[in-house]
Amino acid sequence: MSAVLLLGAVLASCGSSDSGSDAGDDVITATDATESPEGSASPDSPAVPASPTSMAEQLDFEAMSDEMPEGETDIEGVIAIAIENADHVDGDVEYSTSPPAGGPHSGWWQNCGFYTEPLREELAVHSLEHGAVWVTYTDDAPADELDYLERLAGLNSHLLVSPYSQQDTAIVLSAWGRQLALDSTSDPRFLRFLETYLRDGPTAPEPGAACFGAFGLAPDKPLALMA
Repeated sequence: MSAVLLLGAVLASCGSSDSGSDAGDDVITATDATESPEGSASPDSPAVPASPTSMAEQLDFEAMSDEMPEGETDIEGVIAIAIENADHVDGDVEYSTSPPAGGPHSGWWQNCGFYTEPLREELAVHSLEHGAVWVTYTDDAPADELDYLERLAGLNSHLLVSPYSQQDTAIVLSAWGRQLALDSTSDPRFLRFLETYLRDGPTAPEPGAACFGAFGLAPDKPLALMA
């Protein structure tokens, strides 16, 4: 069954889910996302509201192989990326891959959701640390696939989607230390990657940590801080 048909079945049975990324009327526009506005809550606060069901709970995926260690499944084309550290830093980071799949990052993260504007890489990498899967797309991605990605992001608390021009394929999926380049979301490896790494994936340093309540009001305000 195609990815679009699978999504249709989910929408029909579950309806739309609130990912916790809806913002109130008061936001702070940030030009430097490494700064914590005065009076703001700590980005690493332990208080995390309940999140929607994970991708693995929403869809009936192929069972993972018993032969793969630490919860990983053998997905053709997934590359492992060496991550030196997960330090919080100020300023820009020069990453080894485009898009990045881990490493030093901002002390704040990017709210998961669907974006039509490019993200600051240091914020997105912090989201990967929390168990997010970052799906990046180029202008070559068809409109119907972008519509599918937008609806899918609305159903999953840890799915981050944004444009990214410096990649060679229409779609790239990044988790912490893992990356997969695809031509289309209809490739069956797309959903297998999400099933393996989304929210509580085996490579995430902080699986299931918050992916909302920080920077980003989708789809066009990635540097607006939720108040």
